[in-house]
Amino acid sequence: METDPAKEWHKTACVLCSANCGIEVRIDGREIVRVRGDKEHPSSKGYTCEKGLRVNYYQNGRDRLTTPLKKLEDGTFAEISWDQAIKEVADQLVGIRDVYGGDKIMYYGGGGQGNHFPGAYARSVLQTLGVKYRSNALAQEKTGMYWVQGKFFGRQDIGASPDFHHTDCAVFVGKNP
Repeated sequence: METDPAKEWHKTACVLCSANCGIEVRIDGREIVRVRGDKEHPSSKGYTCEKGLRVNYYQNGRDRLTTPLKKLEDGTFAEISWDQAIKEVADQLVGIRDVYGGDKIMYYGGGGQGNHFPGAYARSVLQTLGVKYRSNALAQEKTGMYWVQGKFFGRQDIGASPDFHHTDCAVFVGKNP
């Protein structure tokens, strides 16, 4: 007897931030049709923030790009191949480096929330171009955590998963635990 995946709950994890909360999803093809917190997950214990509950929007939103677009002179966009897009971007970055220096290029990305591709290749590309500056979404989302760690513990490398289970009191300001 074949089961309907849209009626079964599948355990997975949210990848929209470093907490990686446990979630359960119902799927229909590529669409996530229902999301709920996984009560058996060891750290999130069923908690899911609003962002996690909307994971299908981020994965399959109707406005999400699925192919590279090139802006034309008239302001419209045309689909191009991945090979063409990569070549054009690479050529432009090399041109900027050659004329202005690699320190005039800033890398934004690679926060690790779900796309780990940059971890494998970004470092060599950045070194080749001479890029000195970088940032990512975690600069906005997690900066406060590292600042607080520096104030509390004297160092900012404690990790992204504090041990709240052994505290007498924890106060969260502007953050879901």
